[in-house]
Amino acid sequence: MTSNIRIVTLLVVILLALVGLIAVGGNYYAHLLALVFTNVILAASLRPALLCGQLHLGHSAFMSVGAYTSALLAKNLGLPFELSMLSGAALAALVGIAMGYPSLRLRGVYFAMVTVAFVETVRLVVQIWVSVTRGMSGLSGIPKPSLVGMLLTTKTAQCYLALGLMVLILLVLYKLEYSRLGLIWKSIGMADNLALSLGVNVPAYKIMAFAIGCFFAGMGGAFYAHFVRFLFPPTFDFLMATNILVYNYVGGRGHFWGPVVGAAFLSWLPEVFRGSEATRQYETIFFSITMLLTILFLPGGLITLPGKVMGLLRRRTDVASTPRPAVVLPG
Repeated sequence: MTSNIRIVTLLVVILLALVGLIAVGGNYYAHLLALVFTNVILAASLRPALLCGQLHLGHSAFMSVGAYTSALLAKNLGLPFELSMLSGAALAALVGIAMGYPSLRLRGVYFAMVTVAFVETVRLVVQIWVSVTRGMSGLSGIPKPSLVGMLLTTKTAQCYLALGLMVLILLVLYKLEYSRLGLIWKSIGMADNLALSLGVNVPAYKIMAFAIGCFFAGMGGAFYAHFVRFLFPPTFDFLMATNILVYNYVGGRGHFWGPVVGAAFLSWLPEVFRGSEATRQYETIFFSITMLLTILFLPGGLITLPGKVMGLLRRRTDVASTPRPAVVLPG
């Protein structure tokens, strides 16, 4: 109980700090934080599939489906932001079910290869379908997000919307993971044959986890489209899908908050190199070194770092407080 109170208190403090930073940070921090919140949504929405043991490398494709669907509905049909976002998320989930039904029977690298091919397929469709998506010219003129009919014109207001979406989605995913459904997902990830022998409908639960993740990825993509207001097909390529997976492993795949920590840390990291061209050329190298060091020295992810530091300090305190045996001098 004490541990839960500490976690809730820490989360409330972080949330209040973010609200304050958005209020006083200006447009730069509002824009950056909104992108960080979007990455957190994408990383967290991949977790249900990972719990089921699926190496999913195609999450950016469903983000693309949600982004283009919401943008086109709002721009061409004048749908409100809420309806266009939910429509994009629903279509992303339907596409995920259609893609997952035949492919989720595969395992490991074979399933990963299918998802990589799907990313490239979606990107090529968006790129070639010029009459609808504008292709490589990019889709521009996307309406700004709104809330209950009120247009959010400032970056600060849009960032608050991103924060609210992130908190809502994380709450839903948390409830799902720590419910009976989450336990079934974890059992499938640990031993799907054993779960199948106990009467668990493994394919149905895998498709459910996959569809839920695709739905929230579509929501993240829809917000991104209305926030940036310009969509370009190469944005949703294999590199973005890889980054979403890396967020989970660097943050800590074994803990619910791991993707949140990984996405927040790795989204902020490139800003260190934004100052000059001399440092920007080393951005990718430093990014890769950071991931490698995390995997080597923190196999449990960044989420385990505070516990390791506290354990080290506790051991040093115990050693310092242990009385040493008296030394008897000769003679």
